[in-house]
Amino acid sequence: MGAVSYIPRYSVDDFLQWEGEWELWDGVPVSMSPAPGFFHQSVGSQLIAQLVDLLHSDDCEGSCRAVYESDWHLEKDTVVRPDVMVVCGDPGGKWLKKRPEFTAEILSPSTRQKDLVAKRELYASEGVPHYLILDPEDKSALLLQLGEDGTYREIAPESSFELHPGCKVELSIGPLFA
Repeated sequence: MGAVSYIPRYSVDDFLQWEGEWELWDGVPVSMSPAPGFFHQSVGSQLIAQLVDLLHSDDCEGSCRAVYESDWHLEKDTVVRPDVMVVCGDPGGKWLKKRPEFTAEILSPSTRQKDLVAKRELYASEGVPHYLILDPEDKSALLLQLGEDGTYREIAPESSFELHPGCKVELSIGPLFA
């Protein structure tokens, strides 16, 4: 009989005491080190700037805000930090406690599989309506929209989509990689 492995489970209260860059997935710590590279940060900054401009339009009337690398506390044992989120209305406290209307992850060698598989599944299960995956390596974008069946379907990356009633945005992907 083989040894039973023990994987300790942690809570958000534990997470709040840790030093360094972490996420907490169903009670399991996930290291976020090393810090993203320059091009990754540049793509994220360009996306934030574009979203801020779009969200200040008359259609959105300040109802939604774009944030960069902010913690989203999903449950007592899950905290993630998407690269970019759009939150409409009150975030629910010091950290985001409700689902965002939009998340974006910028792929890097250390996060590629997490972003393409685990976070895609997590965001879909939490009902995040729009998930953008940006790949700086091949300068591509994948925009996913949540269907009524709870699964993502791909839409054109520069499609217009609604974040909040009356708040439509349309991203320009090319400038993100300039």
